[in-house]
This record gives sequence, C-alpha cells and structure tokens, in this order.
Amino acid sequence: MGDRSVMNARVAPLGLLMVLGVPVLAYGQGRGEAEPAIQSGLRYLRSQASGLDVGQSALTALAMHKADVPNSDPTLQALVQRILERFTEQGYVPERRGGHDLYEAAVVAMALANIDPVGFKPQVQAVAQYLISKQKGNGSWDYDGRTAGDSSISQYALLGLWEADGIGVAIPPAVWDNAALWYARVQFPNGAWNYHPDQPNYLPTVSMTAAGAGSLLICQRQLAPYRKGTETVHPLLTPLVVEGSLEARYKPVSTVAGVNYAIRRGIEFLGLNFQPEGSIMGPSTYYGMYGIERVAALAEKETLGPLANWFEKGMAHILRNQKADGSWSGTDAAHGVASNTCWAILFLTRSTAASARKIEIRRLGAGTLLGGRGLPSDMTNLTIAQGRIVPKPMSGAVDSMIAVLEDPRATNADSALAGLVDRYTREGPSSLRPFKDRFGKLLRDRDPGIRRVACWALARIGDLDSAPDLILALLDPDDAVSVEARVGLELLSRKVQGLGPPRGASPEEKLAAARRWRDWYETIRPPALEPLDDVALERAAAAARRQDHRP
Repeated sequence: MGDRSVMNARVAPLGLLMVLGVPVLAYGQGRGEAEPAIQSGLRYLRSQASGLDVGQSALTALAMHKADVPNSDPTLQALVQRILERFTEQGYVPERRGGHDLYEAAVVAMALANIDPVGFKPQVQAVAQYLISKQKGNGSWDYDGRTAGDSSISQYALLGLWEADGIGVAIPPAVWDNAALWYARVQFPNGAWNYHPDQPNYLPTVSMTAAGAGSLLICQRQLAPYRKGTETVHPLLTPLVVEGSLEARYKPVSTVAGVNYAIRRGIEFLGLNFQPEGSIMGPSTYYGMYGIERVAALAEKETLGPLANWFEKGMAHILRNQKADGSWSGTDAAHGVASNTCWAILFLTRSTAASARKIEIRRLGAGTLLGGRGLPSDMTNLTIAQGRIVPKPMSGAVDSMIAVLEDPRATNADSALAGLVDRYTREGPSSLRPFKDRFGKLLRDRDPGIRRVACWALARIGDLDSAPDLILALLDPDDAVSVEARVGLELLSRKVQGLGPPRGASPEEKLAAARRWRDWYETIRPPALEPLDDVALERAAAAARRQDHRP
C-alpha cells in the first residue's frame, strides 16, 4: 500500500457527538426489553470479528456503534483498522468487486461517518466519490455487467451517501434526483418493488419495498433545498445551500408530488404485508426489518399504513428467533449469520432514527444563528462558514464565552456565540449542559439577540426540564426569539411538524401556541418536574406585552 498520510486515521477513544436523550423520544422506547438480546448478539459478533471481510467488518462496526459500544473497545478498533487498510493516496480501494464493492463501500461510509464524523471525514469523502462514480446513467447502481438497476445495491449506495452528506461531504443534487426518478419509475402498480425490476421472475418483497420507500425518503430530504417555493420538508431537515452556487441553481426533475405519491404507496404496501414469519419479507427477515426501521425513521412515523405496531411485532420475532449463541440467521445462507445478526441489532437499536437525529443536530449546530450586540468592529476577525461571513469562534472555556454574553458592555458577543456553536458541533450537548442555569437567566436579557442564543442553547442541551422556559419564550415580543424557541421545542420534542406559532404571529397566536406546547409538556412530564400552568403563561404574556410597548 502507498503512503496513507492523508487517509489513515488513528483509532482511539473518540469524542462523539451525543444524541439527545430526551424522555419524550419515541425512538428510544423498547430497547430495555431488547437489551439482553442486543448484548448477546454483540458477544456473538465479537467471537466472529477476526474472520470477517471488509464489508462485514464495516457492518459489524456500525452495529456495535449503534449498540453504544465505546470506540475504545478493542474489537471495534480492530474492525475499524481493517477498514482503514483499504485507503491509499488514490482513494478507496474495495476488497471485493463486481457489485459487491458497492455494498462494501456503502457500509464503510456508514460506519466511519458514525464512529468519528470529524476524524474520518476524508475517508468518507473518498468512499462517496467512489459510489458516485459507479452510479448508472438511469440513476441506479447495479452489479457489473448489468445496467437496469438493482434495488438493494442502490439502497445501500444512497445510505452511504446520505451518511456522508450528513457529516458535510458534498453530494451533487443530481445524484439524489436521478436515483429518485429511477425508483419511482420501477415501482410496481401495487406500490411494491422487487430485486431486479427488469426481471419479473423476482417477486416484490417487503425488503425491496422498504429499500424503495426508504431510498425515496432520503432523496426527498436531500432535494428539499433545491425545490424553491415548497414547504413539504421542515427546515430542521434541510441543509444549507449557498445562494448563487451551481448547486443552488439546480432544478430537480423529480417532483415533490410524484415522489411523495410513490412513498405513500410503498408505505401502504409495507403496512399491509409486514409479516416477519412470511416469505414475502424476502430471503432475510432481518434485512427486511432493518429496512422497515429505516422507512419509519425517515418518514417520522410510528405507524406504517394500517400497521401501528411494526416495532413491537418485529422485536417479538427477533427475540423469539435468537440462537443460543446470540446470533440470528436468515433462510438464505448467502447473507451470512454475522450480517443477519447485525441487521437484527440495527433494528432493535432503531439505528436509522439515531442517524437522522445526529444529522439534524449537526446541521442545526452549524446553523445560521448570529445575534447579540452586532459584529465585531475588527473586520479582520471574520471568517467564512457555510457560505456566510461569521466571526472567528472564540477559543477557551465555555464559561468564558457565556461571560461575554452576560456582559452588556462586551463587543464580541458574536465571537463568543460562534465559539459556543463550534464547541457544541464538536462535543455535543455535554459541552453546554453544565451552564444550563446561566442560559436560563439569559432568557431575561434585554438584548433579543442574547435571548435567542439562550433558546438555541437550551434546546440543544436536550433536557426536558428546559421545555417550560422555551414555551414561555414563545411569547417573546421579538419575533426572532419566538421562532428560535419554537424551533427549539420542535427539536426537543421531535415534533417536526410542530405546534406553532408561525413567524410573524400576533401575541394572541403566540399565547395559543404556548398553550398547545404546554398541553404537550403536561402529557409527558414526569412527576419530578414542575408543572406549567395557565397562570404562568398569562403572566409571561402580560410581561411580553409590557416589554413590547416599552420605550
């Protein structure tokens, strides 16, 4: 192998971006019952790890990471090191060929992007370039010697590229658009997909329908920034696109209505045909159930068409069929016991939901929040970030950054804010959590920019006891503060289609929205947290009205 000075990375305990551990999240529910099975499955994977090829090593590393195995774990480190050996100064060199290289490359991108999104970004970028280079002219991916498209390979290619995009690797919008057009074109009239659309002897299955619907959900999300004038995708799910760039001028050929129609029909088929014990699942039930989890996570749904208990039904099947050694196996030996075990664990840990949350949080953490006492007078202190001019992030302790925000005489509040955003992006909620009380006090600052910063920070800390403060901040007379509080509550609650208020809302509309959010909070509030009553809302609304009329 050549010099890997650019590509090789140290495998060591890594600082990972933490996901929000909020009690209201549906995606964490059910894991307690499954935890013994997950741990038994991990023991099996450890026993097999030394004999796995690169693709299986990457899938195993991903499953271990999703099951919260620390990066310092020796088995996980050995798996990652095996993956890193496929990188040279030329980029990514797959171990397998002929189409299997696409599965391998995709799961390598998924594993590395999750395990260390910062340290492994160069490797993920190299894998993404490899995947993009292999896309067929019709928008699909397939085995060598075929051009019609393979629903399974295409699914994994898109998953790898989605995870790559989620850590900041630029993916041309045409990649998503062409893939969406292909999946929509080859869908069966009943809403299903099969393995090879050009070969009708392959019957439609739940596994391939999950591949189709899940892939279209990814494409729809990724194309949202380029669909001007549409409101079908929430801003929390929309990456920033620099105005004026070639990417910003891209006009998707696929339509929102057409893609959504195909997704709806696919989900309806899944809900009607999800039978873990049946042959309609496909050769591997666990492969199919991992696809089901993906569709539900990307669609933000706890129901799939008429099916309301897909997770409980799938979990019961998985727990019932685990082998004595902790493994799971499908009816098709070609998939391998290790792969089936990984897919079972990825289902039980609701792994796609975790990826979606991380991607949203990273995008929000790198977001466009700039406020509080203006830009620094020294214009040499500015830098470019995501196409915007922003202050250079302040370095040092978070405590010092907050002290700048607290000081009304300070002139470098934007630099302090940039430092907080930078620290959160790199270290996650733990970097902000010790200062939660101080952020709460900043909600009462006279400067609306500082109040907006406080809303931003409290939401990203992710603790449910911050919800009352954010609900009261909805009543703020400054519209930007009210909107920031609403976005924070949507992030905190995972209610992507939230409860308002809209931008430019009247005081009465803000109060009505605050009551809706209060009702939500009261339905999920544990007894240890204080209630938020109507008296507190009325008092805050009156204070906001007085503040609004203050000279």
